[in-house]
Order: sequence, then C-alpha cells, then structure tokens
Amino acid sequence: MAESEMSVRSSRELHTILLGRSALREPAQIEAELDRHWDRLHQGLCYYKPPSSSSAGKVKEDKDVAQPLKDFGLRISKLLCLDEHQSVQLLQCYLQEDYRGTRDSLKVLFFIGNKSRNLV
Repeated sequence: MAESEMSVRSSRELHTILLGRSALREPAQIEAELDRHWDRLHQGLCYYKPPSSSSAGKVKEDKDVAQPLKDFGLRISKLLCLDEHQSVQLLQCYLQEDYRGTRDSLKVLFFIGNKSRNLV
C-alpha cells in the first residue's frame, strides 16, 4: 500500500474513532490511538484560524454559497470562535459527508437557527 493510501486510511480510521463509531471501545485502546496520532491531531487543530472581518466579508460576498448556508456558517463561526470561511467549509463538509437527515429537516434546522439568532 502506498504511503498516501495509508495516510488516507489512517485518517479515516482516526475520524471513525473520534466519532465513536469504531470497534475500539476500551478507553485505553482509544487513548493509545489518540496518542499515536497526536501530531496529526495537533496539526489539524492548528490549521483553523480565529474569526476575522475580512473572512466574514468574503463569505457574505460569495455568490456560490446559498444564503441560508452562509447565515448558519457565520453563526457557527461565532459559536466556535473560528474563521468564517473555514466554518462554512466545515458545515458544507458535514452536510456532504455526515449529515443523515432529510432536506426538509435541514430546512427546519436552518429556519430554527434564523429564529433563535438573538440567543447567540
């Protein structure tokens, strides 16, 4: 197996562990895997930037992203204290790869998010 294939496989396995979907159930096993991948986890976390007005502006001006997605992404950015553009990317990735609801339930989620805007 090529090194890049091993890296992708390893990343997928790590993602599965972090989601709690792996066969590993013992805390000691999970701890060992997290220790083994500490550098990769640290690099991944360091990739994310803090929010900025320039990033928020770029998200607001982006014509390729639907307005409800932008609005929700900007709210996520505030909640997580992450770069606005990266927050929208994370949301898009989640919706593409991990979201298991229906389109209708997603619309409800976006609607609820807009209604509760004053709470954030």
